[in-house]
Parts: sequence; structure tokens; C-alpha cells
Amino acid sequence: MYLPKLREIKEALGSFFSAPYTTKFPFEPHEPVDEFRGFPRYHEEHCVGCGTCAQVCPTRAITVGDNPTTRTRTLTVDFASCIHCGQCNEHCITGEGITPTSEYAFPVADTEAPEMFERVQKTLVCCENCGEPFACRDHLLWIRDRLGAKAYAHPNLLLTIQSEFDTVPEESPKSHLRREDYTKWLCPHCRRTVVIADEF
Repeated sequence: MYLPKLREIKEALGSFFSAPYTTKFPFEPHEPVDEFRGFPRYHEEHCVGCGTCAQVCPTRAITVGDNPTTRTRTLTVDFASCIHCGQCNEHCITGEGITPTSEYAFPVADTEAPEMFERVQKTLVCCENCGEPFACRDHLLWIRDRLGAKAYAHPNLLLTIQSEFDTVPEESPKSHLRREDYTKWLCPHCRRTVVIADEF
């Protein structure tokens, strides 16, 4: 007959009288530790709509949708595809635009349920020549604040500063860009066209 060793008896008794290591989820809510990295959530006051989170997402759980008609950019997180890697928060240019939470599960059976998505909308700035969106207004404001007085050197950032004090009138797209169009809202391609036409 096999007699258990004293060490094994000690471990068995200790395990019998100690508290369980597992939780009673789902009968009792589980409280994650402070370092737990769950589903990410946007913070509209800190998000500038740059789209960096979507670029670095390895599973493409974050998508960016631009609507030039309504001039809005919608950033969407699909929690069904999120793997809690934290890349979106690590590469966020503001550091606080999207942060992980302690959420780790949703009591839904449909992956298309509204609870499975996190969205934030930002105002787009469109080119006055070609009509294509090229940045979010909050993104331009963030760049302006980072550059300080140097922001006056770029026409788009200068218009961003001016729009805080007075309404900047917009013009309809033109067939030919001229020198005076340099101080209009222009995308990088159209601004390059103006600069080259002015130089040559």
C-alpha cells in the first residue's frame, strides 16, 4: 500500500482549509486587478480624430469612416475583434484619447449589438479646392497648441487660429488655383500645386 509523503499531506490539508483561487463568475461579478487591460474606450475631450489607433490595430478592430457631406469622421471600435493588446492607447498621440478599461465581457449573444461598438465623432476640415477631407479640426487645434507661435507659418493652422475669433468664409472649388488661394483651406496636394504655380 502506498503511503503519501508528509509534504503531499501538508499541501492537501493546506489546500482544503485555504480560500479558493478561482472566482465565482458569472454568479458573482469579477473585479479585475488595477493593472488589468480590458476593452478600450474613447474620451471625446482628448481624442483629436487622427486615426493613429486604427493604423496600429493588429486585428483592424478600429475603423475610420469619413463623410465629406456631413463633414464628420467616425472612429469605431469593434469589441468582437479586439484582443486587448493596448496598441491603440500606447500609440495615441495625446495619450488619453483612447484608454483601456476594466471591461472584459459583454452579456450579449449578438456580436452586432450596439453594446459591442464604441464610437466617437469628430468634425472634418475639407479642402476648398478639391473638396476632399484632410484633417479633423481638433487635430489641427492640437498641432497648433504644440507648435505655439510657429503655427502662424502654416496657412491651415493660421486659419484655425483665425476661426476662433471670427467666421472664416469658404469658397467653392475652382478649376484653376491662383496665388490668393494660398490662404485657403487646402489639402497637401492642392497646396503643393499653389506653391509650385507661384514659384514657376
